[in-house]
Amino acid sequence: MKALHDIRPGQLSPTCVAVGVFDGVHVGHRAVLREAVAQAARVGVTAAALTFDPHPERLLRPKHAPGLLTTIVERAALIAETGIEVLLVACFDRALASQTPEEFVRCVLLKQLGARCVVAGEGFVFGRGGRGDIHTLLELGQRLGFRAVAVKRVAVEGVTVSSTQVRQLIAAGEVERAARFLGHHYIISGRVVRGARRGRSLGAPTANVCVEEYKLLPPNGVYAVKVRIEQEPALLPAVANIGVRPTFGGDASPCVEAHLLDVAASVGARHAGARHALPLLYDRAVTLEVVARLREERAFPDAQALSQQIQRDITAAREILADRRPPHDR
Repeated sequence: MKALHDIRPGQLSPTCVAVGVFDGVHVGHRAVLREAVAQAARVGVTAAALTFDPHPERLLRPKHAPGLLTTIVERAALIAETGIEVLLVACFDRALASQTPEEFVRCVLLKQLGARCVVAGEGFVFGRGGRGDIHTLLELGQRLGFRAVAVKRVAVEGVTVSSTQVRQLIAAGEVERAARFLGHHYIISGRVVRGARRGRSLGAPTANVCVEEYKLLPPNGVYAVKVRIEQEPALLPAVANIGVRPTFGGDASPCVEAHLLDVAASVGARHAGARHALPLLYDRAVTLEVVARLREERAFPDAQALSQQIQRDITAAREILADRRPPHDR
């Protein structure tokens, strides 16, 4: 899949465009994206998706803007799984926000993207002040000569899936239920940076992951995760801690660190032992798939007590990850 941030008229061949923020790329979003792929194949045009960066709420209501379920990089990787050929990332600025619904359709969807077909979910709103909705899009399609397709909302466990609903589940630590709404495990990505190296002395060296600003993190605690390292094919079992490390005095803000259970074999180290393999991770991009919450983060009386608990966490994570299958929609 090709990702474009600078979109000029005539740059693309005719398209069928799925349009939305798509934060989280949950099962409802996937229904919209896959419908765009199907419509594009039907009429012989390029299957495209249009998303926005930053999140519109970050510009319009910054004090109330939600944490991001997906960064742009994460969103692109998930959208690529649906068969979309081109992802168009529009800068959501004051100029774009000020367009009327018709101006947005004419200037962005038709002129810039060459849309012959536009697919959106039933809850889609657009244009200045959110004045346009799916009915507006259908009416404009009839008047301006493009096909507009509305995709019905998707329900899971009797609940309509939305990014807001998923955020509530993640914020509550219900990562396993959130995965059923997402159709994939919740992901956290970033680059590995050097930390205080306390994990080595505890017998569990960790990769400290630098996470993008505004990314929504689950509550502080210990999680069973699977890790993908850039340029490595396999998903690797790991235990992750999200929190402030209270046993060592506490940090100012939460950090994410992961202990890979089979790190030496995973990253192709020449020598056995995690102490030799871990340096190969520094400055590499990693993605954590959050599978299950093991326990809350808490302070321990000393490093030995923490080390003993880490070993119990590792055992629990191995059991969970060995038995857990990917969410169904992926």
